[in-house]
Order: sequence, then structure tokens, then C-alpha cells
Amino acid sequence: MRFDYSIIRNFRNFSGPDLKINWDPGINLILGKNGSGKTNLLESLSILTGWGAFSRTSNVISWSGKNLRAYAAARLSGEETFSVSSEISSRISLRLNDKTISFTDLRLSIPSIIFLTGNLNLIDGSPSSRRLFIDRLCALFIPPYAKRLADFRNVTRTRSLLLRQGKSPSMTTEPYCDLGGWIMDMRREVLKQLISVSKSSKFKLEFIPSLVISGREYLSEMLERERKREIYAQRPLFGPGYDEISITMTENGRPASESLSRGQKRRLILYMIIISGRLIKHRMKRDPVLLFDDLTAELDSEGREWTYQRLKETKWQVFITAPEKPFSSRKKFGGINLPC
Repeated sequence: MRFDYSIIRNFRNFSGPDLKINWDPGINLILGKNGSGKTNLLESLSILTGWGAFSRTSNVISWSGKNLRAYAAARLSGEETFSVSSEISSRISLRLNDKTISFTDLRLSIPSIIFLTGNLNLIDGSPSSRRLFIDRLCALFIPPYAKRLADFRNVTRTRSLLLRQGKSPSMTTEPYCDLGGWIMDMRREVLKQLISVSKSSKFKLEFIPSLVISGREYLSEMLERERKREIYAQRPLFGPGYDEISITMTENGRPASESLSRGQKRRLILYMIIISGRLIKHRMKRDPVLLFDDLTAELDSEGREWTYQRLKETKWQVFITAPEKPFSSRKKFGGINLPC
């Protein structure tokens, strides 16, 4: 899929008349100085692909304080041609060809991958950043995933509350094992498929803990075995919240976080996003849209050229924010240069 154009009105710092931007089917640069609204514009595309706002929904509405609603819309083409729109007040409502649509269904229509500045933590951050990466892929491929993940978190909160109150958590054991085990199984299956489309032998991906039984069986056994520890800790000690994705370099067997420079980590993250796009293409039969916030920061000229070539080879639509043009002036791009 690809955006032909998008329109925003009363969106964050864009408080004037409708801003309509025609987009190129290839690489689009969103350029401008700090505070010009580059990331805000990227956020509008995030909403229109079904991933929602980057922060609280109320922050999306024009900062001028004169409006109660924000609006974003776009026309897309590719495997299908359709229009999508969003009206934002205290909540976000979505419409596809003038019919109400859920975030889940919109993501299935417009598969996208978003890389924000903080996503550099994918390599050397906490396990939660890597879980978020795989959770987003699961949410794209498995429609019930996002809802079941939310349900599991509610069960976890209830179980923790019972433990803190000194009460038996037995009423939550079955849903904890059912939902948590299913989530663990889905994560491992999607990672397995991601590895299958990777052509690189330079790094290795694997889940910890690895499971030789189903996720449900694993959780059931661990909750029974570690019952006293859980009561003492007053919270669950096993489950999807403790999953970890190990990223190690094949050459030396060391973690990527210890072996690579920051620029090399950016390259590895880009490669992982591209193989994720390949998996999306394989499973969903649609070209993904890639959204990057400040992707080329901390890359030297060689790294930027490598990045450009890798993105160009995909033939997918790409959006990149940057304070100034990050690639050679000889290359042509779509996009917009925002005024201060």
C-alpha cells in the first residue's frame, strides 16, 4: 500500500487551513528545524495506519486552543484504492471509505512499521522494548492479539492485587495460564517466521525462555513450582512480561548491545525492520509503509548511503523525518520541507 496524499486540520502545531501533501510512492523526506512539526506530521500517518497517537489523544488537537477536534485523512492505492479519515476529540474515530473501522482492521488494510527515536533501545534497551517490537508484528498478523494482550494485563493486575492483599490468587490462575500461554506461543511463532525470511547469518534471534512445551503448560508448571516465591514477591514471576528476545552476533557469540557501535545498531535495527516488512509482504500480500523519525541521526555518510540503498531496494513507500536532507543532493525524493 502507499499514500497518494494526506490532509490534516487542527493537528498539534498545524492550526491553520487544511494542509494537503502529495506523497511520492518511494522515499519521502519530512524536513524542517526542531519544532517545525516533523514528528507531528509522522504521527498523523501513524493514526491513519491504525497505530494511534504517539502520546495522549488530547494532545493531538491544535495547540492554539481554539478547536475541540482534529482531523486527518488520506487516499491510498496499491493492492487496493480507498480513502481513510480520522476525527480526533477525546477519542479517535476511524473511517474507511466512509464506513467506521476499528484500529485492528485498519492495520490489516494498511500494514505499517514505525521507528521512533526511542526505538534505538531495541538493541541495548530493556526487554520491554524488544517485546514491543514483536507485539506490534503479532498485532498485525493475529487480529485477536492486541485484545488478548490487554486482557492478560488486566488479569496480571488482578493477580498482583490479590497477592498484595494476602489473598489466594487461584481465581486468576486459569485465565493467566490460558491468555499468557497463548501470547507466549504467538510471539515465538511470529519470531520463528521472522527468522525464516531473514537472509543474514551475521546475527541470531531467539526467545528466552525457549519452550519445549506449550506456553500454557509452561506457566501452569511454573506457577505451581514457584508458588511460595510468588507469594513472597506479591506479583507473578513468570509469563509474557518476562519474555526476552536475545540478539547475538554470530561471529563472536556476544550480545549485539556489546558488540556494535551506535551507528551499527541503527543499521541492524533497519535490517530487522526490513525483514519484518518482508514477512508482512509474505503473510499479508501487501507492501508495508515504513515510518521513521530521525532514522539517519548518528550515521556517517557511508551509513546514510547504505540506508538509502537498503530502503530503495524494498520499493516500498518510506517516510523519514530529518532536520536537513540526509542523502545525496543528486537523489530525488518526495515529501515536504516544513517552515519554522
